[in-house]
Amino acid sequence: MSKKADFRPFFSVLVIIFTMLTIVFSKMEVRRLGYSLLKDSRVLKTMQETKRLHQMSLASLTRPERIESFAQKNFSLKRAGKGQIVQISGERIVLQN
Repeated sequence: MSKKADFRPFFSVLVIIFTMLTIVFSKMEVRRLGYSLLKDSRVLKTMQETKRLHQMSLASLTRPERIESFAQKNFSLKRAGKGQIVQISGERIVLQN
């Protein structure tokens, strides 16, 4: 029995050290994940701002007035006159006067 009694304080110290190391490692991991989350949220905000700017650019490039003036300048197209509009809907062709 004396051999077991000699090892009990040693095992108690090992359990305490293991527990403390586990707590320290857990706190370090939580802090690392917090920094990672902060970095990712900054990247997300940057990407959302870039997306918003691209959408605004696309909206300005696809304005009907801009497309019309581009077609008139580069392809010498004119506005459609009466009876020139042909709308295809489904199986029938519809002429608008």
